[in-house]
Amino acid sequence: MSSKKVLFSGRFSPPHPGHVCQIIRLAKKYGAVKVVILDYPERRFSISYTEMIFKEIFADIKLNVEFIVNKTHFAEITKEEVYMYDCDIYASGNQKVLRHMEVIGVPCIFVEAAYQYSARDIPVKD
Repeated sequence: MSSKKVLFSGRFSPPHPGHVCQIIRLAKKYGAVKVVILDYPERRFSISYTEMIFKEIFADIKLNVEFIVNKTHFAEITKEEVYMYDCDIYASGNQKVLRHMEVIGVPCIFVEAAYQYSARDIPVKD
């Protein structure tokens, strides 16, 4: 495991096993993940519902994961805003966002689309 901090954003509306799987994988690989839940009109489920689900799921999982709410879509965020999260790398499966991060000079990695996972894929054992 590296000691980097990863930033991972999305609507997570609703949060599903694929999102959980990606967050766990990123935390195990890099050491820490800041998950930014995007709050804007295209949401299907409320921010409070999404936060509640994530906090319940991660309550007993001993990983360094933090949940934050933001209204700025990461395809439009500035480099300064990204670095306010104090992270080393941005992770996403959204190609538009990854291209934007590359343009503004933020190190980023591609992660598989979360919808490809199911509950049986969640890596709960070390």
